[in-house]
Amino acid sequence: MNLRLSAKYFRWWPAIIAGFVVLGLFGPVAASGPFQDEQPLPTPVETPVVEEGAPVIVNGRELFRLGARLGSITPAERAAIVSDRVNRLASNPFAGEVIISLNDVEGATDVVFRDIVLVTATDADAVLAGRQRHELAQEWGTSIKKAILEGREMYSGRTIVEGVAITAGVLLGLILLFWLIHRGGNWLVKKLDPATESGRIPRSLEGSEFYQSGLFSRTVRRIMRLFKLVLAIFLIVVATPIVLRAFPQTRALGDRFGLSLLDPLARLWDGFVTFLPELVFLLVLAGLTWLAIRLIKLFFREIERGVVRLPSFQPEWANFTGRMLSIIIIFIAAIIGFTSLPFSQLPVFQGISAFLALLLTLASSSAIANIIAGIILTYTGAFQLGDIIAIQTTLGEVVGKYLLTTRIRTFKNELVSVPNSLVLSNSVTNYSHLARDNGLTLHTTVTIGYDVPWQKVHELLIAAALDSEGMEKTPPPFVLQTALNDYNVAYELNAYTRKPEILPRLYSRLHQNIQSRFNAAGVEIMSPAYTALRDGNAVTLPPDFLPSGYQPPAFRSQSIDNRQGTNVIK
Repeated sequence: MNLRLSAKYFRWWPAIIAGFVVLGLFGPVAASGPFQDEQPLPTPVETPVVEEGAPVIVNGRELFRLGARLGSITPAERAAIVSDRVNRLASNPFAGEVIISLNDVEGATDVVFRDIVLVTATDADAVLAGRQRHELAQEWGTSIKKAILEGREMYSGRTIVEGVAITAGVLLGLILLFWLIHRGGNWLVKKLDPATESGRIPRSLEGSEFYQSGLFSRTVRRIMRLFKLVLAIFLIVVATPIVLRAFPQTRALGDRFGLSLLDPLARLWDGFVTFLPELVFLLVLAGLTWLAIRLIKLFFREIERGVVRLPSFQPEWANFTGRMLSIIIIFIAAIIGFTSLPFSQLPVFQGISAFLALLLTLASSSAIANIIAGIILTYTGAFQLGDIIAIQTTLGEVVGKYLLTTRIRTFKNELVSVPNSLVLSNSVTNYSHLARDNGLTLHTTVTIGYDVPWQKVHELLIAAALDSEGMEKTPPPFVLQTALNDYNVAYELNAYTRKPEILPRLYSRLHQNIQSRFNAAGVEIMSPAYTALRDGNAVTLPPDFLPSGYQPPAFRSQSIDNRQGTNVIK
């Protein structure tokens, strides 16, 4: 499935590459046509149009411009006076019906509201505007009348009521949101607090001291307080321009506040739109990576269960191989995804990447050696989880196989972590590998004096092995005479077992039974080597196995009577 998706995803690449090739081939040909000797004409730069005169601003909107002086009054002063007069009328809903009239005077035409001259159109204004004076005055009057009507509509009672209603709705919405956030935060904190009756312990935290001590609930409470504070500030900032724009007097302030608030959001949105193709690519890459990992896990799970068989591939390798392939795929996908991000080409990230590469090169040689050793150990099959192994002086059960270390639990319940490089460089004794099929041979050596027949020693040792719990009857135990020493014979007892996980107990029981058998038979396990007379030395058997009334023998002395030629023992 993954291969089909990949093929479908990349099937358009040949067409795209072909398009680039066509453009590369025919682009220069088209450019080298009959006009190749002509130099391209420079594109003229448009000169920005500079509007002359001072603007008349009413309700935040420009009505017209005044460009001529009126006596000693400059165009800017004229525009300010006209703007002030019209704004007063536009903001006064009690000024009556709006009737604008034109009065011609010598060399000028006045635009009049009742008895108030709002603006005067002079011949100089008409010349600058390029039209008749009366026509220009009439146009200004129409614009002023429209602006006054719009202003009165803005300042009407209905507008004020609407603004109050919007403000009340925003305030009620804020109060409701604050109440919901407060209640929801308190409910979540109580659910995560083990000290309360409603506290519910998550399975991942059950039995954790971090949770049971209350530190977790206090941390969640602080986080919730910070979250509520940040959310409250955000809601207030968002609601402020809405309230300001609800009233005509503060609409301009609300617009400016909204622009200052929306400008960062607009930049973020532009950045998001620009990043959208890369985001889609990352989502597709993440989906393909997830699908590949799922297929790998499914495939190697079936291998581990024995449903799928691969030549020369052991089922116990499946779990480790699947994890390794998943890590490699995630690593490759992370590299591809990071390089597709726009900020990955920034010098700061390139410097960080170079520094990390240098750091890994200088400081991770031993870690890399352990990782390689861990991989080699996995595929050599030296041991598995649960095996009883011996590495140098460490003997115990393998409880963990990792990339860097191998963990062994000794028979003293000690957890020993051995670096994989050390495991690979030393011999590993596996007591469990063949014990499952043929049995593990336990062996121990005793030395007995020459005065005891070897047949009897063999019989006693084999009987002791058969008496030991955990020893196999088949194959039967056997004895080897490994050495004929100066004062004793070395006998090696060999017995089979399939329980290497209790190896110390098996040896202990075997030695106990050997002592019991030899003591019952009256055979001393002392390997006698004498530097003095044996006479007078007590037998080295436990008192329970000595005859009744046993006394250590006395020293014997012997004299020789030369006259009679006989020995006298005293």
